Amino acid sequence: MRNTCALAAVAGLAIASLASAGVVDATIHLAEGDVVDGSTIDNLNSPFTNGLGQIGLVANLADGRRAIMLNGVEIFTSDDALPDVLTGGEGTMGVGDNGEFIYSPSFNGGDAVYGDVGIIAEDDAPAIDFTPGFNNTFHSRPRMLPDGSSYWVSGTNDGAGGTSTQNRIIYLRNAGSGNIFGILRAGDNVGGAIVAPAGGIDFDNAISDDGQQFLWIFNDVLAGGTAADGTLAINNTVIAQEGGPTGQGDNWDNFDQTDINNAGNYLVSGDTDGATTVDEFIAYNGTIVLRENDALGGGIVDGSVDAVSINDDNEAAFIWELDLGTGPAETLFFASDAADIPGTAQVVVSVGDVLDVDGDGMGDLTVTDFNAGIGPGVNLAEDGFVHVELDVEDNDLLQFEIIATFAVGGVGPCNAADNAEPFGVLDLGDVGGFVAGFLGQTPAADLAAPFGVWDLADVQAFIAAFTGGCP
Repeated sequence: MRNTCALAAVAGLAIASLASAGVVDATIHLAEGDVVDGSTIDNLNSPFTNGLGQIGLVANLADGRRAIMLNGVEIFTSDDALPDVLTGGEGTMGVGDNGEFIYSPSFNGGDAVYGDVGIIAEDDAPAIDFTPGFNNTFHSRPRMLPDGSSYWVSGTNDGAGGTSTQNRIIYLRNAGSGNIFGILRAGDNVGGAIVAPAGGIDFDNAISDDGQQFLWIFNDVLAGGTAADGTLAINNTVIAQEGGPTGQGDNWDNFDQTDINNAGNYLVSGDTDGATTVDEFIAYNGTIVLRENDALGGGIVDGSVDAVSINDDNEAAFIWELDLGTGPAETLFFASDAADIPGTAQVVVSVGDVLDVDGDGMGDLTVTDFNAGIGPGVNLAEDGFVHVELDVEDNDLLQFEIIATFAVGGVGPCNAADNAEPFGVLDLGDVGGFVAGFLGQTPAADLAAPFGVWDLADVQAFIAAFTGGCP
């Protein structure tokens, strides 16, 4: 058995990757310094897509205003609301297919959600769809569905305690009627679990584009203490709870990033109570498919998952640190089949990679950091592109932010046996690739537990994937 980190450097050429020769093709969608409505962009935030693949985001302007950008064009600036005063604004937002938008600024000094229809909800006002006498205390993390419907997390109290929050509630605003409903609140029964008060509803929840699938993270009053109350549920069914078995020899510890598509397939990241070297995970439909220290992309994944996204073609994108043997670097991955992330995930771009943004084949910008902050840090539409917020440095050592777009729609590996081009076809090239990987003890052939050991289990896993064929 050899050290997997040492093998990773050798295996780089054997693992399918969208990044090649250290120079990665990319398009700059927006950049710090771009001119917008008589000002310039001072700071960017995470990109979000609508059902058409158009990119929306909140841009911070140098003059202090916020601009809502849709496909690179300003469709609203915060001074458009005058005489009402909008200041600040979270990075999390949403855009619809007809130019609708929602974001979370301060409205005349109070926390709010605001959109193309004007003020939607504000704090220290009677709580929407709630017991009379209660106020809303905050509004945060707004998202939007393609039809213009939107949802966000809010707080409530009985009006006697200022703006302190006693309970949380998730609101959904119907685009057609404009009506706002509470769709998850403290005290609700979800599959036999009771949503806890105070901060019992997590901010990392997701709703599918068609508005029919709901993925919740909340604390369960009935679980018996904080060590076992974290709950993951889809629609009205509890999927997993903190302290419950993962099915892989350890227990769920917490749940973090989430996303769900129209078919009800979903991704969630988090931690187990296993050893800290292997506790971080990505799960697909409730089953852990990738763990910290697993082989992927010519190295091993390490640290924390920063973002996950799944689209309606059942493709996935995620940000995780990748260690090629020289230390971990934040990396954007794309998987052509979310149901088989280990077998189809490819590296798109990593910190340290050089971007070609003008199509001349030469490096123009070096990636210095990913900016996956509050809310989803990557958003994957169905158009063959993925968009992400990056810090970069040009050849004159000038550092700035960009929204970068990468093409990921090409054919990638269809399963774990598809290790050689042409991808999507299982042939002798894949057999040769596996044999070379097995003899060289590289991650390309390390397909089954125990990982780090090349044995009959890996051979059997290859044969099963190869004979199973591409979908």
